[in-house]
Amino acid sequence: MLRAAGIEGARREAFWLVEAATGLGRSEIVSARPTVDPQHARRAESLAERRCTGEPLQYVTGVAGFRSIELAVGPGVLIPRPETEIVAEQALKRLQRSGTLVDVGTGSGAIACAIATERPDARVIATDSSVDALRWARENSKRLALKIDFIECDLLDGLDDSLRGEIDVVVCNPPYVSESERDELPPEVIEHEPHAALFAGTDGLEVISRLAHGARSWIKADGWLVLETAGDRAVPVADQLQRLGFDEVRIERDLTGRERIVEGRMRG
Repeated sequence: MLRAAGIEGARREAFWLVEAATGLGRSEIVSARPTVDPQHARRAESLAERRCTGEPLQYVTGVAGFRSIELAVGPGVLIPRPETEIVAEQALKRLQRSGTLVDVGTGSGAIACAIATERPDARVIATDSSVDALRWARENSKRLALKIDFIECDLLDGLDDSLRGEIDVVVCNPPYVSESERDELPPEVIEHEPHAALFAGTDGLEVISRLAHGARSWIKADGWLVLETAGDRAVPVADQLQRLGFDEVRIERDLTGRERIVEGRMRG
């Protein structure tokens, strides 16, 4: 079914769909082939039908891996990407012992949950303006038994004023696709994932610009702003951080060598 629908990696995805349908691991699936439960078979076929329509694999299976954790995902939330794992890594490097980190536009809670998992000493706060996204993020935090404070707000606007000038790290995977690039995205992304988490005005910098301006009053001296962006926007974002008074502004590459992360230290 998947091959006929033109799905790349059909065999690999078929195993994942059967795993989701049965709850079994791959070795168990292979050994159980002669005695597949008919109910499981119907469930697997139903999932495959959804995938063949172009629905993202992670929505179909209901899960997405991110660093060391597994997240629940579905309609209404951006699917975590492997490159964002590097953003989380950079934020972890900048987070002081028992420090405070704010994950802006948390989506599924990927960055917040990963950092809370790996750094239980930290205070982790996550914001998002999407009710649907926060529902997924809260579910993931609960499933992983993590302590994360979730706030429904635009960027940093809902933070308690006592945090002003006290945050060690603000990290964000913002929308950074320009409207002119809409046709360059795969159909399954355009047709299924939330556009508010993808697009940011005519140049792709609208959200990043607002966050960079606003974050200055929240980040403590020598604290860090860590941003994900597209390769062709890394230099303009870095230039903007420098103009706003951030020191040690640098661009980091993802595992494919693309300029992906821009970070800057708040001047002391």
